[in-house]
Amino acid sequence: MGKCSLGDSGGAALGPVRISRRERAHSAEGATLIEFALIFPLLVLLLVGIVEFSWLFAQYLDVRHGAREGVRLATVNFPEGSDPPVITRTQSNTATLLNETCSRMNTASGVAVTFTSPGDVGDRVTVTASAPADTLSGLLDWAIPGTLTFDSTVVLHAEQEATWADTDVITYPSGQPCP
Repeated sequence: MGKCSLGDSGGAALGPVRISRRERAHSAEGATLIEFALIFPLLVLLLVGIVEFSWLFAQYLDVRHGAREGVRLATVNFPEGSDPPVITRTQSNTATLLNETCSRMNTASGVAVTFTSPGDVGDRVTVTASAPADTLSGLLDWAIPGTLTFDSTVVLHAEQEATWADTDVITYPSGQPCP
């Protein structure tokens, strides 16, 4: 009978397989690279999503700001008339009011501002501002509906008689958006 040693089982290893540090580090680098390649597109999508939705939120806030500014200008009778005040309602004053309202918004294109004229002091003045949503990069256009429009309506009471035109609804000129 011959003696059997621990490593002698016909070529099969019975003990643990030893891998050198160099081989272990090399295989870990490959796994890390594959994990990064799988996660990186999701991180980029998340980052672009944050930027796009921040941009859309800023546009929404700008439309709200424009409506508030417009109704405030309309209720205090911008532009002011002559001294002593002569209440004559003119299209020129209406155009000045609309231009001033549009100039106080940062939204680049497609903004429409509508004023509902008051009758007397204390009557309601309604201003509606609307603008189409405009994406920054276009990478998430598949997730944002193309018909998305930001609207804001603000109502205040007239503090002075208006010198802007006495019509039911006025939209920057003839339904065109702000310049």
